[in-house]
Amino acid sequence: MKVEVQCHTCKKVHSFDDIVSFRVECDKCTADLHICLNCRFYDRYVENECREDQAEFVAVKDRRNLCEYFKPIVIGTNADDETKKARAKLDALFGGPKTTSSPVPSAPSPSSSTDDAKAKLEALFKKKT
Repeated sequence: MKVEVQCHTCKKVHSFDDIVSFRVECDKCTADLHICLNCRFYDRYVENECREDQAEFVAVKDRRNLCEYFKPIVIGTNADDETKKARAKLDALFGGPKTTSSPVPSAPSPSSSTDDAKAKLEALFKKKT
């Protein structure tokens, strides 16, 4: 199985046959590659900045470490496909937009939304005869 790791420093992509060694370095800038910042479990917003709850604490996230739970961040089209699949699942669950042609829905024009709001307000407080 091919594993690709993108250097966090210079962004060069490196390919490995199966696993990424603890001591591997980027051949362009000599930065360490087996680091937390290149791991898919890295998340600066969770405790210990790692989503793997069994991993030991690593103090320096941009230096090589001996973490056995290291999984490289998925790069390229596979990451895009996984993102699209996850978005489609969320849309199906919460009734979001079914098409992905426009990532941001167009906002209604201010005048039409104002007119709609005014009409609803008048209908709500309309005198009954």
